[in-house]
Amino acid sequence: MTEQARKHSLSIVTYGGWFNTFQRPHHFARYLTNRFNTNVVNNIVGVPFRGYGYMAEQKHLVDKISNIYILKEGDRFPLIKSINNILIRLQSHFKYRMREFRNSEIVYTWHIEDINYLKHCKGKFLIYDAMDDWAAFSDKIDQKLIDNENELVARADMVLAVSRKLYEKHRLLNKNTYLVPNGVDTNFFGKALTFRKEEGDLLYGFKDRPIAGYVGGIHDWVDVDLIVETAKLRKDTVFVLIGPALRTLKPKFEGVENIVYLGPKPYSELIRYVSYFDVGIIPFKLNLLNESTNPIKLYEYLGAGLPVVSTGMREVMQYAADGIVAIADDPATFSAKIAEAIALADNPLMIKERLKIAEQNSWESRAELVLGLIETKFGAGFADAGSNE
Repeated sequence: MTEQARKHSLSIVTYGGWFNTFQRPHHFARYLTNRFNTNVVNNIVGVPFRGYGYMAEQKHLVDKISNIYILKEGDRFPLIKSINNILIRLQSHFKYRMREFRNSEIVYTWHIEDINYLKHCKGKFLIYDAMDDWAAFSDKIDQKLIDNENELVARADMVLAVSRKLYEKHRLLNKNTYLVPNGVDTNFFGKALTFRKEEGDLLYGFKDRPIAGYVGGIHDWVDVDLIVETAKLRKDTVFVLIGPALRTLKPKFEGVENIVYLGPKPYSELIRYVSYFDVGIIPFKLNLLNESTNPIKLYEYLGAGLPVVSTGMREVMQYAADGIVAIADDPATFSAKIAEAIALADNPLMIKERLKIAEQNSWESRAELVLGLIETKFGAGFADAGSNE
């Protein structure tokens, strides 16, 4: 791909910071950058930081990053949110007038906290990626957030819905809504099957014990009590947790003998941990938020050849099958299903089926779908910006 071949440019407006956990927009960015000149307008707390080691990984996914600096918010200082609103508006005045954003023909965003950027999108092809049911993140209904999302959905030229529920919801407002679930980098996670384990690995000491692994944020939507109670029932199994955890939740699993919390790890290093797993777990609460969740980790576990044990979320149930995805919603059943999954973990036919499902849900296929939709909706001439091979 030559720079000359990139006739179109795209801006990504972030929600919550480009340097937080490696997620859906970062996977899309790898493919979008091959087709467009890309610029990220990024909300960031304080000065640039290394986060969880993601800085280098996420910086190199795009051509340019423009940061909008804000202050760290918290319950102790409620006025900071108001100050941040002012900081965002002041800095946005300049960021959205910069050449990169001004010249962008396409804007991709999932940012609904402050939609001031919309007034700068006149004449641009706007894509809204509905990654989550944002209003369900809190017990208290945030009407402003709901109103912002509705305005953005109505204005968007294209809406990508990560789950069937969000698709059904947003299509009522915008007929140009498309179901685009999460996916997996099959080449990357497939390396777990051939990873060479060495003594220096953090999990090497547990290589002779069954391991149930979890990768992802440990926040309010995760049923930590289910993990703890299941671990107590399965003392022979090591439960490895990887990801950022809320301070309020850590005390629940710290001190449980067979729970090993490794903290957050860079995406590029996940294989050295996932390769030790015998089963991947998704212990999500069955609540309003998770009704709309299409967990990336489902596809990543399968892409590593692992059986999965999950709570009965709508988006997971479609893959329920022996040796593939088992469903359990209480500690006793979760424990029993983990035992069954471990027994089938190395079954060649089951591994083949897991990898087949992962391949059907690759990020490459998701990106091709999105790029195809853009080509159709954005109009003739888009194809001219494609590969010159």
